Amino acid sequence: MSAIKHTITDAEYEIMCILWRSKEKLTVADIIKELNNNDWTASTVATFMARLLKKGVISCDKKGKINYYFPVLKQSEYALDETENLLSKIYKGSVKNLVATLYENKKLSNEDMSDLKKMFELE
Repeated sequence: MSAIKHTITDAEYEIMCILWRSKEKLTVADIIKELNNNDWTASTVATFMARLLKKGVISCDKKGKINYYFPVLKQSEYALDETENLLSKIYKGSVKNLVATLYENKKLSNEDMSDLKKMFELE
């Protein structure tokens, strides 16, 4: 598992997605512009940024009075950590149990199953 010390809330995740998509460092104002259908104030976003900084998943460069934020945690690392947490908590660490649950509840399409078979075929 990665070194994520704290979980990221849904609201923080929304901000992280904006940072992950951006090729540049962003200000609070930039992030507010990217938020879809959200009425968060600059103060609210700044609070989330402070929390993410404290968790060590983002960093910032300060230029004058303006902070420019960027992700330290890669999206792929976060996804892997969350997946491992889910497997551990719900499926006792078993990928097989997860896939069986999806299969039994008809959440896997024929295309999904075909893709999984190809992925696991030995050469």
